[in-house]
Amino acid sequence: MREDHLTLNIQKKLSNRISLGNPVIVSIRKILGKRKILRKSFNSWALLCAGMLLLAACGNDQDAGPVSLEQENASIATDQQQEAAELLTIVDDTGEELVFTEQVERVACVVSFCIDMLAELGMEPIAIAEGGVRTIATEPEFYGEKGLSFTSISGSFFEPNLEDIIAAKPELVIGLKGVHDPLREGLSGIVPILLVNPVHYEQSIAWLQAVGQITGNKQEAMSATEQFLNKLEEAREMSPQSQRALVMYGSDVNFSIITDSGLGGSIMKEIADYPWQVNDPSEDPYGEGSIPYSLEKLLEGDPDAIFVQSYSFGPAGIPLSEQLAELPLWSKLKAVHSDRVIEVRSPVWGDGRGTRSLGIMLDEAMAVLYPELN
Repeated sequence: MREDHLTLNIQKKLSNRISLGNPVIVSIRKILGKRKILRKSFNSWALLCAGMLLLAACGNDQDAGPVSLEQENASIATDQQQEAAELLTIVDDTGEELVFTEQVERVACVVSFCIDMLAELGMEPIAIAEGGVRTIATEPEFYGEKGLSFTSISGSFFEPNLEDIIAAKPELVIGLKGVHDPLREGLSGIVPILLVNPVHYEQSIAWLQAVGQITGNKQEAMSATEQFLNKLEEAREMSPQSQRALVMYGSDVNFSIITDSGLGGSIMKEIADYPWQVNDPSEDPYGEGSIPYSLEKLLEGDPDAIFVQSYSFGPAGIPLSEQLAELPLWSKLKAVHSDRVIEVRSPVWGDGRGTRSLGIMLDEAMAVLYPELN
């Protein structure tokens, strides 16, 4: 499918969606390097005259003169075109401007969203963090067993090892805004770090397009976007939106929920009754669309299906739903009675953040909410 056709289709699919004020700014600036060009032109002309002087006093030879001038003009034009390098500028979610003078090929990932984008672009990371980043890399929809072989960035998710990052010699590091900001100082002057945190699927698409552009994979980005939007449109049309759903997460009984203004909520509200909102902005200080919740309030909303993202900080972590099952109010929920409490893959549902992960979320949610449609 032609690129311009893909662009038109994507624009049509997004034209009726909410305008979020795209955080991604990608611009191309032509830098002519005039001083270099003028110097090169002068030197070339001087060399030309010097050579022609040997023949006929700098230009009197009819055979050499016109042909050589045309060739030299063509050479100067070529030099000017080469000097007119394209600079790609991206402003990340922290407001930092990153400028790239060459196509990026070596990307290191310290956040799962990076894995998602590279997989969509047909690329492989040159190094990845451990924990959830390694986990999503080895999922069958991403790199499978090959994900085990990617060079390791040791340390924790919150503090990836700087030496490991630098040793991998990346041309770009992609991290999470609000978590990996301190890495910027340590990597300054060595490698740029792109800090992102999409809170709506449109922003996930925008970042995919931006990374696709700086890596020379614009077509792959557009194809992945088209595939995701087609999937979303088909699910939206098929869904009767008759089921009330909830996405919750946590490591213990002090859990939080994803509201309709969160990334997962931006998907769920397209296919289900999803009434969960941020009513008190102080509960969501970073604007990520997630808020702490209680079983009492959850019982008031009483969803038909609950999707649980369990996080553990030890090898023997107990799934969140099992912990909540010990509490009396949990058993009163409709979803518990109907056995529609689903422990999902947290690295994909919660951390993937990209179009591939969101597509997986969409497929798995539809299968639970509307099994009769399968």
